[in-house]
Amino acid sequence: MALLQRSGYLDPDVKILVEKLSEMYRRGAGGVQLTLEGTPAKPYPVAKIHGARIRGPPISESRFRVVDELPHDFHVVSVDAAARILFDAGSYKILSAKVVAGVWRGVERVKLVGPYKRIQLFENLEEAGSWLAEVELEAALRLVREYPSAFILFDRPLVFTPESRSSRAYSMLLKRTWRVIGVPKSTSLRVSTGESLLGYLFRLAEKYFKGLPWVYYPVLENPRVQPGGLAVSVARLSPGAPPFRVDAPYALAERLDAEEVAGMLAYLQDFSSPGYPLPLKIVHELSRISQDELDLDRSLLLEDLSLSGVSTRMLEDAAGSEFKSRFIWGVGD
Repeated sequence: MALLQRSGYLDPDVKILVEKLSEMYRRGAGGVQLTLEGTPAKPYPVAKIHGARIRGPPISESRFRVVDELPHDFHVVSVDAAARILFDAGSYKILSAKVVAGVWRGVERVKLVGPYKRIQLFENLEEAGSWLAEVELEAALRLVREYPSAFILFDRPLVFTPESRSSRAYSMLLKRTWRVIGVPKSTSLRVSTGESLLGYLFRLAEKYFKGLPWVYYPVLENPRVQPGGLAVSVARLSPGAPPFRVDAPYALAERLDAEEVAGMLAYLQDFSSPGYPLPLKIVHELSRISQDELDLDRSLLLEDLSLSGVSTRMLEDAAGSEFKSRFIWGVGD
């Protein structure tokens, strides 16, 4: 291996080749693929999307690529919204959302929009989640009108409840641009063996790409799973950083290789906490709702509702909740 490396061959490629040849001759050309625990299997990614079980192609070392930063001066729009329960009456909840959006040109910040707040009443958490997604998509739509060729970054998977307002808002965004990327901080994607997909790929990559940034694709590719389709990859943008799921519309996957997308994101990463795009980190930090801010907003809500005579009944609905303890009896501070 050392001779090939001195000739300019990439070390991970040589290791993979040697291991594959060794396995072929040890088990025969039709040998059984093994999991990391040595169980005979051909593991593959699985996900449940809109109630349907979607599977990706079998996991293979050949789907890994080393990521090189791709310097660019593209406009990048980054959006995030934080939500907290402003009031819990049991049968319904009032949710507060704080929204921040920003525009970057490459790594140079152009402007920030917000923070501004939204408020809404919900009977279940599914409706609340869809509303929060809609709030972020609306903020992106406003900025896309001003920056039509921008890449749009979200801190969420690009999966939206069918026939919901968030799904319709996402469809509107895709009509304006196919340059949409979702980089969620966590994911429920798994391998057919039951393991976490990110953990499985991380351990597999450590065998060949230790100390290198990489991208694995495709995890899933489906042009019909929802409006715009869905293409999922997994990328580690910096040595020592954790891997992240990266979502894109199917149209983006057709036009840009996942390796290019990962290289673009790697160029945007924050070197004070490597491995995550700086625009997403900034809007995430600015959209946080502190406890003091939440307490103040609750007091202001009560004052507004007292003018309409609703506040007393609403507090009665809260029964023995933390809200009633803090604001009526003055305990829990």
